[in-house]
Amino acid sequence: MLDELELCMFCSGSLYGSSTRIPGWIRGLSLLKLFGRRGRPCYSCENLFEDKIDQILSKALSMLKDYEFSTIKAGVVVPPIVIERLDRIRSRYGLSDAESVKLTVSRHLDEILSSRIGVVVDEEDPDVTVIFDFNRADVSIQVKPVYIYGRYRKLERGISQSRWICPQCNGVGCEKCNWTGYKYPSVEKMVGDILKKAFLASEYHIHASGREDIDVRMLGPGRPFVMELVDPKKRKADLSQLEKIINEENMGKIEVIGLRYSNRQEIVLLKEARSRKVYRMRVEVNNLSETEVKMLEERLSNCVISQRTPTRVLRRRADIERRRKVFKFNIIKYDINSFEAIVECEGGLYIKELVSGDNGRTRPSISSLLGRESTCKELDVIDILGDEYG
Repeated sequence: MLDELELCMFCSGSLYGSSTRIPGWIRGLSLLKLFGRRGRPCYSCENLFEDKIDQILSKALSMLKDYEFSTIKAGVVVPPIVIERLDRIRSRYGLSDAESVKLTVSRHLDEILSSRIGVVVDEEDPDVTVIFDFNRADVSIQVKPVYIYGRYRKLERGISQSRWICPQCNGVGCEKCNWTGYKYPSVEKMVGDILKKAFLASEYHIHASGREDIDVRMLGPGRPFVMELVDPKKRKADLSQLEKIINEENMGKIEVIGLRYSNRQEIVLLKEARSRKVYRMRVEVNNLSETEVKMLEERLSNCVISQRTPTRVLRRRADIERRRKVFKFNIIKYDINSFEAIVECEGGLYIKELVSGDNGRTRPSISSLLGRESTCKELDVIDILGDEYG
């Protein structure tokens, strides 16, 4: 093959076989030393790799100076014509155990990056992936997000969990949103802005174990969440100090507890968790009697609720019917026109509709059991139970 074709060390090394631990580019270099070169361009890549590799490697090293990381991996984009030519050579000479030239070049780049920067090559989940594009003689960097786990307590009503862009100005800022660009203040922004600054990230996203309405407080030990920090230039910070800053700057509004480093897998666990929730609610209803109080406790404890998607969220949720169980329903105080109750139930039960009945979409409900309108005036989540995050 080498008598007939002129090949560079990368293309020849990729064809030589992948059955040994010796990197392909070293195999190719050894072949060229044995057989020599006749001064013609490589049949496959036309010397593209040898001519451009130093140029784009220099650019990559310059870009990487802005980032903090401990593991790295190189990726390679190769012109399709190079792949086609190598495929023809494989077919012609029966080279069934040849490796991809992209693998050969990327491993060469891995070794250079690792030795020059002093970091470890991670094939599976590197902090930074450097994409060397030999089509455009350019380089790009993909940075693994930093994930921060914690719990948040929402101490004030009128705060959303995630950012809610102002519909009036579409986030630009206007008089209606007090020039913030957001319809409501949010846990995501209060926490995310501080973490974004600390890790020099470009963006952030909150992932939580469920959510509560804007007018509902999140008390007790707090709701588990993971903040995803996108394209961070720093990967390490003093989380206990950041926790203190977040709580001081948002005193009386929100509080975060137990910040620690996390990963993408924990987000999946958070989303899949079906934990019990404990609520405290204050309900207004006319002419409440002691007999009715006892009846509500008996009928709703250990009761399975059939619930169609509430009318108030139909515009963004599928209209389906759920069955969720109320485990405990205890009225802790009451008078003729209101009562306060503690409710322990399965996650996913809409509590406000458990009170109102939502025109028959929730069965049974407090309104249907009493035979008259009942209204949930205040609602707090006071605990999350029943899984590793509870």
